[in-house]
Amino acid sequence: MLNGTYEKLKQRSKVFGTTISHFSWTGVVPLLKKRNIDFVIIELEHNFFDWRDMEGLLRTSNTVALTAFVRITELAYNQVSKVLDLGANGIIIPRIETVAELERAVDMMRLPPRGRKGVGGYDFSGDDLLNKLANYNMEKMIIIQMENPTAIANLGAMLDMKEVAGVIVGPYDLSVSMEIPGQLQHPRFIQAVNDVIEICGKYQVSCGMYMGSSADMKYWRERGMNIIWSGSDIDFYVKGYHALCDTVEQMD
Repeated sequence: MLNGTYEKLKQRSKVFGTTISHFSWTGVVPLLKKRNIDFVIIELEHNFFDWRDMEGLLRTSNTVALTAFVRITELAYNQVSKVLDLGANGIIIPRIETVAELERAVDMMRLPPRGRKGVGGYDFSGDDLLNKLANYNMEKMIIIQMENPTAIANLGAMLDMKEVAGVIVGPYDLSVSMEIPGQLQHPRFIQAVNDVIEICGKYQVSCGMYMGSSADMKYWRERGMNIIWSGSDIDFYVKGYHALCDTVEQMD
């Protein structure tokens, strides 16, 4: 049976997810699952998780049936294959710019004959090998991040490969690459994001962005984005802590 998030992405339905960026405690996964969440992104690019941390988080995500993506640090086989072997439902590729880079990702992720991924890991435990082989290449999702104008210019050609399950704008890296750092309301930034939405619409591929506020989520949802990615474990912790301190400080 195909993953429910895979089906939603294919239909371009609304999907919502958040980030595990700092908490290696596996109990955070079932806590997230208590609400209406579609996926979690486990951060490998900008954090300190080791492979034991990653294994625990991915194993728990599989146990509670929460779709787990891993944002890798770089496009390297030892990362791509490893996170898939540990149970990731897909990978998020940052800083991707070209068809050639996407072809490398496909080669690392897909089993033969589509790629050269080795057989092994969490997904191949048990006896039903033929069924697992048949579904593996379809079930493992590729999400690509748009973080500079070159990537956007090549997006159509990448989507034409029909390997991408979703496209996510990295707003801060995109704004920095456009030399308007952090100016997410700048007309040029808005136009660049709208270009991504338009291209994804043409190819009928899901798209979204990391959105820092409820206003951002509503704005971009109304403009056609269906992947809503917001928040992180440390962000929730800090906000909750500040809210508690504010309450105490207001007391007599």
